[in-house]
Amino acid sequence: MERFRELALGAVVATASLATPLTYAGSIQSLGVSEECVAMGGACVATSDDMGAYYSNPSGAAQFENALFGLNLRVIDTTYLKLIDSDGSHEVPRTNKKGKVALAPSAALYLPIAEGTTVGIALGAPFALSGDWPNKDGVHRYNMADQSLFLLDLSPLVAYQVSDRLAVGMALNITALKQLRLETLIPDTFLTGLALGQLANPTPNSPIVGSVTLETEGDVHLGIPPDGFSSSFEEGTFTVGLQYKVTERLKFGATYRHITKTTWDGEATFALPLLQGSNPQKTRFEADVDLPGHAQIGMALMPSRVVTWTLDAQRTFWSRTRGFGSPAEVEFGQPLLGMVDRLVIDYSARDAMTYRTGLKYQVHQGFSLMFGYAYDERMIDDEHIDVLTYDSIRHIVSFGAKFDLREITGEGWSMVASFQDAHYATRRIDKGESENLGGVSQPNLSDGNLRFVPNTEAFTFAGDIPSLSLSMSYSF
Repeated sequence: MERFRELALGAVVATASLATPLTYAGSIQSLGVSEECVAMGGACVATSDDMGAYYSNPSGAAQFENALFGLNLRVIDTTYLKLIDSDGSHEVPRTNKKGKVALAPSAALYLPIAEGTTVGIALGAPFALSGDWPNKDGVHRYNMADQSLFLLDLSPLVAYQVSDRLAVGMALNITALKQLRLETLIPDTFLTGLALGQLANPTPNSPIVGSVTLETEGDVHLGIPPDGFSSSFEEGTFTVGLQYKVTERLKFGATYRHITKTTWDGEATFALPLLQGSNPQKTRFEADVDLPGHAQIGMALMPSRVVTWTLDAQRTFWSRTRGFGSPAEVEFGQPLLGMVDRLVIDYSARDAMTYRTGLKYQVHQGFSLMFGYAYDERMIDDEHIDVLTYDSIRHIVSFGAKFDLREITGEGWSMVASFQDAHYATRRIDKGESENLGGVSQPNLSDGNLRFVPNTEAFTFAGDIPSLSLSMSYSF
């Protein structure tokens, strides 16, 4: 097992070193790993046949007649998101602590080993979350001031062409590296309530008197921010898929990714200088927080020789996850302040649907234009929403262009450039409506548990996450 860890970690380091210092940002759900798929609104389970097949539909790799190596790079900007309270709009100054934008890479290699049989291995981030929220003012600070969640999968796969019509495939998604950091700022109203038993409502400008930080240990350093990753190769899940060709102009596809069960552990820091002086309390923490699985079905129709229309429906299984569907419980090795054994947050997330459609127009052989749209439902209701989840209805529009020498020579380069904008519909949460949005602005202690509190004033989420991407693959 130790030898496997060394070899697998070496593969991760080698692949990661292909890119300059990068980080991940955006939604806790992947914004996509295949640019052709992204450009068509994510509606690709019936057409997936590029470097992102390991995630979108592993069966698509069965179509590869030659070996294929691909790299994907995406620039993501979350500074167009807004947090609005009684003090006005608090715009996000940067996507992460390393810069205004973030870069997200992935890589994949596919090798046909027999007629109709392909094996491959890929490295990518199916889930990522990043937010460096404004810390000088705003009531959001008492719920979440800084957050990052990173999961990097190493995914071996096999795909098989069962018949002229049917292809199947499966990928094992092994958690190679992961990273978690959450920071909540404590206003003076928390201390007043804790010390004097007098509850007071915070304002967007309430003084900060402390913080609570959870951070996983970093035993692997790749020079890719957020640096300091935890490795295990002991967690993972699987993705299966199939494609069925009804006629030369009509195909169906389906894929299923199972829930990723993950346990996060590291160091919790509780800093309250007015009570502790210059020695914050540090102790171990552990939390079971899973990442969702999904099922997606779709079709691809060619009404003419140069036009392909795709239509997909995806259901994401949030309600079955620990930490989102059931309450998140952060267990502390030693009680914080001698009285808090755990932090409990209830999101009561429900399963959500995403509806996707895309259009591809072949301008001439080897060059195509693509357009897409997706409608993404909310997963968390108004009673449980907070800044960490930043959940709202999303309207996602995209377009892109593809230059593919494979269509001309059967080998060579394929390049896809795409733009995507994920628009978060304005969502207003009235005073006291969410039981989590108030964060730790007031003490809420019972039975050794610390819980978030309701928001003490109205709060509004809004904004966009644009991204610009480039994918390059070489078939040989």
